[in-house]
This record gives sequence, C-alpha cells and structure tokens, in this order.
Amino acid sequence: MLRRRKFLSVLMLGMLSLLLLVSVSVPLTFTTRAFVPFTLNKTMEQLEQPQQISKWFLPATDGIPQTEHMVSVVDAMPGYLTFSLVYDGTKKQFPVVVSRDPSNSKNCIVSLPVVNTLWKEFIDPDPHDDIMGNSIRNLERFTNSTRLYYGYPIARTTISDSSSLYITTSTDTTKSSIQAGILLDSLIQYAGLKKIRYFGKRILYSRHYNTDSVQVFASILVNSTAEPKPSAGIIKKPVTAGKDMLVAEYSGPYRNVPAVYKALEQYKKDYSLVGASVPYEEYHSPGYGFQPDDSVQLKVCFPVF
Repeated sequence: MLRRRKFLSVLMLGMLSLLLLVSVSVPLTFTTRAFVPFTLNKTMEQLEQPQQISKWFLPATDGIPQTEHMVSVVDAMPGYLTFSLVYDGTKKQFPVVVSRDPSNSKNCIVSLPVVNTLWKEFIDPDPHDDIMGNSIRNLERFTNSTRLYYGYPIARTTISDSSSLYITTSTDTTKSSIQAGILLDSLIQYAGLKKIRYFGKRILYSRHYNTDSVQVFASILVNSTAEPKPSAGIIKKPVTAGKDMLVAEYSGPYRNVPAVYKALEQYKKDYSLVGASVPYEEYHSPGYGFQPDDSVQLKVCFPVF
C-alpha cells in the first residue's frame, strides 16, 4: 500500500513537471480578433493612418487620442500590416491580418496572432503583448460604436409617417431663425384651423445660396386627406413610409448642429448609402427659431436607400 502511494506520488510529480516543462517551452499561437463593421479599404484606413490609430490604440479613451508609448506601422499591404510597438525602452513587432468576415462580406475581421508559451501567455505576459492585444479589442469597441466613431449616436430606422404640410421662403441669413419660427407658426395655425391632426413633430431644413441669402424649409407631420389650396402657400407632401432613415440624436448648443449633418454624411459614405431626400431637423425641445447659443435637444434625420 505504501509502495503504491509512493508510485502515485512520483507519477503525479512527473506529470506536473512535464506540464511545467510544456508550459515554458512549447510555443503556441494565440490569436486576438476584432470584428470591424467596415469594408477592407475602410478597415485598412483605421490601421494605417496615424490619426485613426491614435483613436483606438490604448491608452486612447472613448476615441480621444492619447500618447503613452510609440506605435507605428512599418509595413503594409492590402490585408496585412506589421506594427512596431516601443514600450519601456524596448521594441517588438506584431503582424496583423485583415480578412473579410465570411458571415458579412461588407465587414472585416482583424486578427493579431502572437506566438507564446502557456507560461508567457497566462502567468508572466509580455507587456507589449498585453498592450497590443487590448488595443485590438478596443478597435472593435471603437469602430462598432457610432457615438465613439462619428461623435453622435446614429441609428437606422424605418420611416413611419404618412404625410406632411410644407412651406418655404427665402430670407437674409441673419433672419433665418426668426423666419423659421414664423413658418412653423403658420403651419401649426393652418392645421388647427383646418382641424388637421398634427403629431407635434416640427421639421426644419435650410439651404444657403450665398453668404447673405438662405432658403428656409419648414414642415409638420400630419394625418389628413385634405389638400391645401395653392393660394395658402402650403403644400401637402407624402412621406414614403417603410423606407430607411438615419437618425442622429443631439443635445447641446444649436450652433454645433452642422457637425451632426457632417457625421451623417460620413456615415452614409462609409456604408455606401444614397440619400433619398434632404436631411432635416426634428425637435424634442419646445419652441423653434433657435439662436446659436440656445441649448436644444433634437434629431437630425436623413432618409436613405
């Protein structure tokens, strides 16, 4: 019995020694992957351009560039890059492979293969490996968040409204906010007078002809079969329900709203979408005819297909 116990003890010790030997001497490939919602060219931009790298390579925070160590691309070709990372005075290079996602050809998978022993991977990791692996994971987080990547939460929704009352006029640029309020007041009063059901949605869009003149478009969403008379200056327009629309939520000074339009335009370009009509503003905040310093809550909407 005692001899058997000794045998088992020696066997266990031998197995543990063998496992320890394997863990410190046998190289294995460990792969970190990031799923990126962009085409191959757009994904390569995130990995090649220094301005984009600084937004996701740690310690970048929520897309805000920071610098703690040096990272650069030393070699690049379609679908393959080599990163050089200098940390604590030492340098290490990492190959990165970019491939199309087999489940969605419009998306890509970014793979970081690192050859390590089990001991170095889980017990005594190289800080270079940790920084590079965590940065690749952060690339997925950054590119899959419209708030981080474009600056605003952007959603794809379906248009559900049926029709709108619409009016437009040209005015001086300095008077555009006042004129917008006058136009919306006219539409709301007309809807009340004609007993047209008004949903409370107020929409504005403007088009600048030059530095001094602007065309202001105002609209309210309604549910009615009545057709306004041409003499009223108000047009009833159908809204194509069931079509796609990009919607960006915004809260802040009204003067910054043009940046939201720019973000939607970039999103449309990145995902190869085509505008179905002009983008417009839909207000959550009460009132209209806002001044640049007014704080507003609104949605910028962009019908697309």
